[in-house]
Amino acid sequence: MRKILIIEDNQDIRDNLEEILELQDYVVHLAENGEKGIASIQEIKPDLILCDVAMPQKNGYEVLDHVRSNPLTVATPFIFITASAEERDIAMGKMAGADDYLAKPFPSSKLIASISRLLNEDRE
Repeated sequence: MRKILIIEDNQDIRDNLEEILELQDYVVHLAENGEKGIASIQEIKPDLILCDVAMPQKNGYEVLDHVRSNPLTVATPFIFITASAEERDIAMGKMAGADDYLAKPFPSSKLIASISRLLNEDRE
């Protein structure tokens, strides 16, 4: 089963995403800030990372920089999930190396489609 790490400081959002992904048969790991997320990446070696941008201790860009600078995780699919839907923010996220950028709130179908595409899965 594929492992997904959710790095999100809002517990309600974390719990909601966890439920959605577990219903899709993913193994879900949670981290409530960027620092704990980086530690979890080393420990669990996720197949995909969902990460908020604005978080305490380390923000999403710092997490992404860590992922992309590590040879063991450089190719790990990375999706920003954030409340900021400005075009410039989306462009910045993708230029920084994120594979996708979902603006909250987003439908679960869009999340699943993005994950499936990045993991090369055929989910109907």
